[in-house]
Amino acid sequence: MGSTTSEAGDQSRLRQLNERAVLAAVRSAGELRVAQIVEHTGLGRTAVEEVLASLVSRRWLAESSPAVRGRGRPARSYRFRTEAGYIVGLDIGAYSVRGVLADLGGRILASARKSVTPEASRRKRLAAADKVIADCARDAGVAASKVWAVGAGTTGLIDAAGIVVQANAIPDWAGANLTEHFAQSPTRLVVVDNDSQLAALAEQRRGAAAEVADMVLLHAGRRTGLALVLDGRLRRGAHGAAADMSALPAVAWEVAIEHLHAVVPPEVPIAQRAERAFAAAREGDRAAQRAVRRYARAMAVAAATAIAVVDPRLLVLGGTFSQAADVLMDPLADELARLCPRLPELRASSLGDMCVAIGAACLALDAVDERLLAPARGALPVLTARSI
Repeated sequence: MGSTTSEAGDQSRLRQLNERAVLAAVRSAGELRVAQIVEHTGLGRTAVEEVLASLVSRRWLAESSPAVRGRGRPARSYRFRTEAGYIVGLDIGAYSVRGVLADLGGRILASARKSVTPEASRRKRLAAADKVIADCARDAGVAASKVWAVGAGTTGLIDAAGIVVQANAIPDWAGANLTEHFAQSPTRLVVVDNDSQLAALAEQRRGAAAEVADMVLLHAGRRTGLALVLDGRLRRGAHGAAADMSALPAVAWEVAIEHLHAVVPPEVPIAQRAERAFAAAREGDRAAQRAVRRYARAMAVAAATAIAVVDPRLLVLGGTFSQAADVLMDPLADELARLCPRLPELRASSLGDMCVAIGAACLALDAVDERLLAPARGALPVLTARSI
């Protein structure tokens, strides 16, 4: 007597669950032997063998050639095909667009940058972002069709649909629908968030806060931002605006950069003035050192406010200005010690001006994992460049 429709549906569902369990185990570990997959998933060996054969035939996994040592059949191992697709992380700012391209294992293969200005039109800024994606793909030798996901970080308040709701730093940016722009095929995933939030995500995953559960990020650059990681999770808030103090006049971080600009000759391009001020302070220029301290004082007020609320273990100085940590960190620590009864540990980012793009890449990888590993998505197809 044949199986009922209900029984067939149950068997199909069970296969999908088993597939996702095996795929998740191998993807997380990088490479596993059959016995390890059985241990990780709790499935029987026969079920694991069936799933592995299916996933290999559909090109999600690859069987690694084992080294032959001694007698007996060598243990087979399997790896997730990180080269099956690629993701791009973008940092779309007022003065530049940066990007990185990574494989599905998170390994960065290429990076690119294009200069823009705050006054550039939305069309030109988006065109610069498209060029950054194309340059990354070209340099990595990757077809554009194999870019499965784009993560984008940008200044301002971003809503859940990936639309820029507010952007004080870029006059023509509010209203930009980044999800719509970068979704150039029905299968490409696009995820968008505020740049400071993504800088914090990068520090948590790959930077100075990798082992810390509670952290405040001070995102210092031509624009300033704060972001929070609590209990190991990035906290965006109900409207994606957690720790946004830009509208509070008492904080005064929006104008703090003018302290740095004031000690640099006016003929220096505005995009280079802060870096020139830090360089002068490094060389012992007293006026520049005083300017750095005034800037640090304004930054400390904002950071201390966040520290007082969440009592973090760590404060990370991130963003472009983290590259001037040798002259900025000590004044910042002095000012924070004056304001905070309990001072967290201070660290400078090692990711520098790529932190937002790397965080955007992390967000894109999360979106890919959710799509690949969610059982509700149904059976995994034969893998092609446009499978997800």
